[in-house]
Amino acid sequence: MSPDKLSGQAPFVFNHRKDLSNLPSAAKEQEINLHGGFDIDTRDGYGQIYYGMPGTGIMRIDANLQRQNIIRLPDELKPLNFHSTKIGEFDGKWRLFLSANDDEQVVILNFEGEVDFILPRPVFDEYQSQEVPYEPTDTVLVGNQLYIADGYGSNYITSADVKTQKWTSIFGGTTDNPEENGKFATAHGINLNPIHHHLDIADRPHSRIQVHHGDGHFVASHKLPSGAFLCGISYLEVQERWLAVIGCLRDPQEGRPAPIYIIDASTYELLSTIRPKEDLGIEPAQHLHNVVLHVQDDHIFLVCQSWNPGHYFVLQKV
Repeated sequence: MSPDKLSGQAPFVFNHRKDLSNLPSAAKEQEINLHGGFDIDTRDGYGQIYYGMPGTGIMRIDANLQRQNIIRLPDELKPLNFHSTKIGEFDGKWRLFLSANDDEQVVILNFEGEVDFILPRPVFDEYQSQEVPYEPTDTVLVGNQLYIADGYGSNYITSADVKTQKWTSIFGGTTDNPEENGKFATAHGINLNPIHHHLDIADRPHSRIQVHHGDGHFVASHKLPSGAFLCGISYLEVQERWLAVIGCLRDPQEGRPAPIYIIDASTYELLSTIRPKEDLGIEPAQHLHNVVLHVQDDHIFLVCQSWNPGHYFVLQKV
């Protein structure tokens, strides 16, 4: 790990671990097309990280980040872009929840790549017209409810009961007004905040995290630097403090390479701005698409992917 290039504000300063960019050759050919997200198996003794690789399958990264394996998919699923990967458990089994943004579906798999079931286009009145787009970008499982963010479509947040496979609720919709609460310009990412246990929804062009109850009731809106396009949010507890990390598609300054933000998961205070391209020289990282915080052997990592071009890379806290 070379100490000469660093990025971020103390104590959240990172450098580039080039040695951990270790895609298998079959996946390396498709890396330029990366347009998805990671999730971590947080169970004790596990720690593997999963994400989709278009045209390849599902990638499984060892907890120590040293090796990646390809989980083969059925032929009809292999070409799909899985814009988000999430992990959850119901009926005593752990699954992968994969948002196929171009194919109007969320695919639920086991960890061997076998299909459990597929949730198609929602049945709510808001989606009855085929002219209404449905392009799911992210999910999160809370109990038996799978919440789905239609970030590239109509910006509704829908939920389905994964045990009955029935649709249960809908809220949100589209707004161009950055001050209108409860609706979204692009509901790009969704997750469950570990502090207040509400839904955190990344409203990308409006540079804010909107907080909602599971029933759709609006709670709060938290602004980050205007002009930063927030793609998603994930969390990690470090020394009894919950942090969140956000990868940004754009920087507030037009044309400047996009940053990674680390914030306090409780207060949403911006704690550190990491610049992979500008400070660390990672040339493809003009636009960040997804970042997760990962801890292994008391070391803290940022596992990252950029978009257009797609690129996988790892940073380590110094």
